[in-house]
Order: sequence, then structure tokens, then C-alpha cells
Amino acid sequence: MPFAAALAKRKYDLFSFGLLALLALLFFWPVTFNRGWIPRGGGDLVSLLWPNYSYAAQALHAGRLPFWNASLFSGMPFAADNQTSLFYPPNLLAFFLAPSLPYIMVEWLVVFHFWLAGVSMYGLMRVLLSAPGSPDNALSPQPALHPSSLILPPLFSAIAFMFSDLFVTHIGNLNLNAVSAWLPAVFAALHLALTRRSMGWAAGAGILLGLSTLAGHAQMTYIVTIGLGPYALWRIAWCIVREQKYAIRNPQHAREALLAAWRASLPLLLTLLLFAVAVGVSALTVIPSLELTRYTARLRLTYAEASSYSIPWAGLAGLFSPLIFGRGPGNFWGPWDRVELGYLGVLPLFFAGLAPFKERRGVTVFLALLAVFGLLVALGANAPLHRLLYLATPGVAQMRVPSRYILLTDFALAALAGFGLHHFASVSRKRLWRWGAALWLMALATILLGYRAAISVTGAQHAAALIMGLLTTLLLLSSGMALTTLGSRRLTLGLAVALLAADLLGHGAWVEVDDTDPTLGFQHQKVTAFLQAQPGPTRIDNASGAWSPSAAARFGLEDVSGVNHALLLAGYQAYYWSVGARGTPLYNFLNAQFVIADKNRPPADYTFVPVFNEDPALDIYLNTNAEPRVRLVYAATVVPTSEAAFAAIHAPDFDPSQSVVAEFLSAPARPAGVPTGESNLYYLSYAPESFSIVAVTPAPAYLVFSEVWYPGWRAWVDGNEVPIFRANYAFRGVYLDSVGEHVVTLRFEPLSWMVGLSVTLLTLAGLSIGAGAAIYRWGRGRKA
Repeated sequence: MPFAAALAKRKYDLFSFGLLALLALLFFWPVTFNRGWIPRGGGDLVSLLWPNYSYAAQALHAGRLPFWNASLFSGMPFAADNQTSLFYPPNLLAFFLAPSLPYIMVEWLVVFHFWLAGVSMYGLMRVLLSAPGSPDNALSPQPALHPSSLILPPLFSAIAFMFSDLFVTHIGNLNLNAVSAWLPAVFAALHLALTRRSMGWAAGAGILLGLSTLAGHAQMTYIVTIGLGPYALWRIAWCIVREQKYAIRNPQHAREALLAAWRASLPLLLTLLLFAVAVGVSALTVIPSLELTRYTARLRLTYAEASSYSIPWAGLAGLFSPLIFGRGPGNFWGPWDRVELGYLGVLPLFFAGLAPFKERRGVTVFLALLAVFGLLVALGANAPLHRLLYLATPGVAQMRVPSRYILLTDFALAALAGFGLHHFASVSRKRLWRWGAALWLMALATILLGYRAAISVTGAQHAAALIMGLLTTLLLLSSGMALTTLGSRRLTLGLAVALLAADLLGHGAWVEVDDTDPTLGFQHQKVTAFLQAQPGPTRIDNASGAWSPSAAARFGLEDVSGVNHALLLAGYQAYYWSVGARGTPLYNFLNAQFVIADKNRPPADYTFVPVFNEDPALDIYLNTNAEPRVRLVYAATVVPTSEAAFAAIHAPDFDPSQSVVAEFLSAPARPAGVPTGESNLYYLSYAPESFSIVAVTPAPAYLVFSEVWYPGWRAWVDGNEVPIFRANYAFRGVYLDSVGEHVVTLRFEPLSWMVGLSVTLLTLAGLSIGAGAAIYRWGRGRKA
């Protein structure tokens, strides 16, 4: 088909994509018109993601794959931290286009993923509402309908989903929204794979799920999978039932029975193919991430921790109005931790109830069940389902914030709303008005009861929020009911889409706007220049509120701390928070040579000397007792466990400048005392993933680094590989068993990355072969 003809055939879809882009630009008007910043206060977008993305962009621009992040927390894995989204294609494109990665680029990534969520949902509804030959044939549109009637219901669903409460609440959590945006597209491909018995669509669904996994939010990937897996099981179960009925009716035909068994098993095989491809595509991130998780504090949370940030029962009022408890972080007044409450507009709730549910095997029935499931899990500790999942389902005990399961509810309701809008004309007036009245009463009761429960805890009245929320909700609901009485189907569809867009933009476009530049903590050029000019690898510490905790990652500096998040190494965190005040021996061991402090506010005692005061808000102090990054010590205490090591480094007589606590060291422990003779240490080269030093020692010695221990680091002494032992609970050490000069090289070569990359490459090779074979068969078919 010529390109022009293909465009003409898809002109309505292209129009829809353009309209969704326009709505995204209007929603994010501060970015579009350069009149402000998002999100309010910066959130994770400024404090975590932008610095990490900057680190990745600059490393890739320098020709280096950033496996190790030397900039934060004295060093930690980078590529293995899925939050860095290192291999996610939209991010890689941004890194390539703007190696310096200005903050506006990250804001545009946020806008893009809102649009992607809309396009993804639009595509799903075009599949569900338009696909001929689908088992849901009762849901297929009549051919006589005008094309606008085919695109407006999918547009309605798309707008509801892309501006739903989870996306708006997490504007500052880009990777969370990025993963969520792919859910409808993966669902559409899975639906096509199962209904058409297509390996190609199953592989395509796996590729899309793999891409969403690369976006870098493990919990949302888990939730997306929770939405996909049950749908596959739903289709598989009905397929088995149908084929069993066929086999029972035809018991005398063995061949037909075997074919029936094969047809019943095919959906299962397609589902397995989907998840195999998804794991394979994302393995270069997933396998290192699984290794990293073992060394974090997220191995298993208590139920109180896992159920934190649950939606309270009173919060269900937020499904009907986002205004009741205050919209956005600046206005929220509810007596619980602020969470997403699921608002996706009033009209979608109304039209979702008009969806056709007569076909038991149909997708609408599954979506209704999925909406209820997501809501019950999102209630967390306030309902029993989340606790059952915590006890019985792998992975749930490692994740907090059950409120995020509301994604499944909003996804299902948005899709059902598209069905309802598409079929509203076939709904009897009796059902329509009964459902409208029931929803009207439900909204009134839920809002009043939720409000009353909230103020009974806070003791403060918020009458304006209640009145505004009630009036807006009831007015929108009444408008939706009135729309179904219009004589023109096209007019009803168009007005419904316009009213929903006005509702969601009006309720959300102002929520995360900030008039204050959230990147001010990165705008201390003189401080940055002073620190960058220091010779040799050295670390800084931050005792200031004006300097961003993660600024080191953006400017190529190295910090002993950073922004707290889920995937920090537990061993280092335990060490860091146990060192006591700045200036103690354990603190000085970290090689924190400079400390950034607020103006005229010394960070510690007299051993910290001011050396820079040219910034109006900040001063820099020199830690005169900071230990070097690497040292030779000649005494060691060998311990068998990490617990024993932690106790040993906190013994009153332990001095890390004179001895080392070593775990599982095969070399003998040595008494205290420094041998006489020449000793020296200096760097030959230094990079985050590889460095070499020259060590001159007059006796066998322990070479101790204030570099964080992690599997995957390897060491060579004079070209011969030697083991790295765990030193001082959280760091690295190498034993030098002979006197004289040695060249010691350390490189980060994680086996998990090699395995993950191999799996991904094999998967891509298999997909390429499969695609090539399909193209070859298609070409032969055309010639025939």
C-alpha cells in the first residue's frame, strides 16, 4: 500500500494521536509555555531521576557504560539499579540528543509518557471495539457507523486513563508513570495473541512488556503483570472449557480430541512465549537488579511496612471527586499519608456501568472483576486481600504502597467506559436511569461519609472543599445522563469527550505546577567549580539544605551520601548511620575531605576548617583528619560473619587507620604494629568501573579501600587475580602477601550483567529469526 494511501486510511487515528498530544501540552502548560516547573517541589524527578539520568548521559557520551555509580553513597551499582532506566529506549534517545541533559528534557519525558499512556489506551480500545473475528463479537461495531463513532469512544478511554489519578499524583515519579503507560498496549497485544492464536502478537506483547520493564519501576512492572496474567488465565480457562465440551460431544473421533487438546494448550503456550520474550528483552536489567535486591533492605518487609500508604475506606470518596480532601500536595488535608485515590473523571464511572456484560467470556466481565480486584488490593491493610497476597504471593512482601494497585482499577474502568460510551444507544432508558440514579446516590453517600470520617480525625472543617467537590461531581454526573438523551449519537460522543477533557484538565492541570525553580540546589557554579578542581579522587559530604543531596551525580563529584531510596546497599547504610558525629574515626575512613555547609554554619568541630566562602548560601570546609581513599595496614581481625564485623568496627579500641576487620579472609590475622621500611601508594588510573594503584610495602600488608564492597568487583596484583575480602563491614580489601612494589588493579565486571546481556542478545536474535521467517512466508504468499 502506498504511503499516502496508508496515511489516508489512518487519518482518524492520526487525528486522535494529535488531539491527545494537544491535551498533554495543555495539561502541562507550564512546560509548554515556559511559565513554571513540574512537579511541585521537584519530587523524585529532581532529587533522584534527573541526577541519575545526567550521570548516565554523561557516561555514555564519554564512551563508558556506567555499571558503577561512584558519585553517591561512596559507590553503588548503577546499571543494576532499575530506577536509573539506563537501557530504556526513550531515555537513551534523550541521552543521545542532550548529553548535558537540561532539566527541561526530563520534563518533556514526563509529558511524552502521559501522551504515550493515552495512545496506548486508544490503541487497546480500537482493538477491542473494532477487531472483526474477535470472540467478543457482541462488542464489535456495526459497519455502517461513521468513522468518528469508532474513534471517539477510544479517545474517551484514552483521556480518562492518561489523566487518571495515579499519573497525576506521580508526575514527579517518571519511571513509575513510564511503566504504567505501557499497560494498555501490552494488554491489546496479548488480547490479539490469544484471540487470533498468533505467535507474532504474543512475541509483540512480550517486547512491549520488556520495554515497560526497562522503564525502571519494579513494583509497577509487577502490577502490570498482575493485570496481564489473570487475563491470560481467563482466556485459557474458557478455551479449555470450550474444547472439553467439543471433545465430550465427539468422543469417537480421537484425532479431533487431540486437536481439541492442542487448541486448548495453545493459549497457554502463547502466554508463556509472551513472558519469556519480556524477560529476555529486559534481562540485561532484570538479572542484575535481582542480584542487587539481595543486598538491600528490601528482602522482606514487615506487614506494617508493606501495607504503608494504603487507601483508607474514607478515601474512596476520591473516586468521585479529587477536591474533597484537597487536590495536590499543597492542598491535601486528609488524616492519612497522601496517596492516589483513583479519580479518572465522573463520566467514565457513569459510562462504565453501561458496558455490555452479557457475554460471560467477554473482556468486559474480566475488566469489571479486575477493577474490583485492584481496588480491594489498593485498600491495603484496610481490607483482607492485600494481606493474603502478602502471605501467599512472591514479591508482595518486598513492596510498599498498595495504593498503586489502583492503576488496575483505573485501567479497567477507563476501558469499560469506552465500551459503555460505544454502546449507550443500545441501553434501555430504564437501565440507564436506574444506573444513573444509583451512581448519583453512591457518589453522594461516599463523599459525605468519607468527609465525615476525615474531619472526625482532624477536627477541622473543610466545607468549601466538600461543597465544591459535591457540586462538581453531581453536575458532571447529571450532564452525563443528559448526554445520553440527545438525538445525535455523534453529538453525544463528541460532547462526552469534550466534557471529560475539561473535567480532567480543570481538576489536574494546576496541581503540580511550581513557580520556584526546583533545580536551585544544583545552581552553585562556584562551589561546583572549586570541588571539580581538586586533584585526585576524593569525596564530599553535604551538611546543607541549599545543596541538592544528589548533585554529585550530575557534576562528576563523589559524595558519601545522596537521596534515600529503595535500592540502597544495606551494609553501607548500616555503616554510614552508625559512624556517629562528623570527625569520628569511622567517619574519617569514608574519605570525606570536603563538607558543604550552609553559610556561617560549621558542620562539626575545629578539625573542619573553612576553605571556600564565595557562594552567598554555602561554605566549604576541609576535613583535616580525612583518611585517604586507600591505605596500607598491617594488623587485621578476622571475623566469620557480618554481625561480628559490625561489632568489631564499633569496638572502642578499633582504629581503621591502623587495622582492618576482615570477613572470611584466608590470610592470617596479624598483630598491631607498623613495620619499618619504605611504603607508598599512588594512583596510576582512576575511573568508576576500573582503577589501578601502585603499592609499595616493606612487609605483607592489607590494602584497604574506602570503596564499597559488592559482588562483581575483581582484583589483580601484578597481573595475577586475587580475592577481594570484605573490609570493615562494608568495604573492599586485598591482601598483599609479599614485600616490594605491586601494581593493583580493580575492575567491576559483574557476572549478572554478562548473563543478562547474553539472555537479551539471544532473545533479540531469536526474535529477528522469527521475524525474518514470517516476512519470508509473507513474501512467498504474495508471489503465489
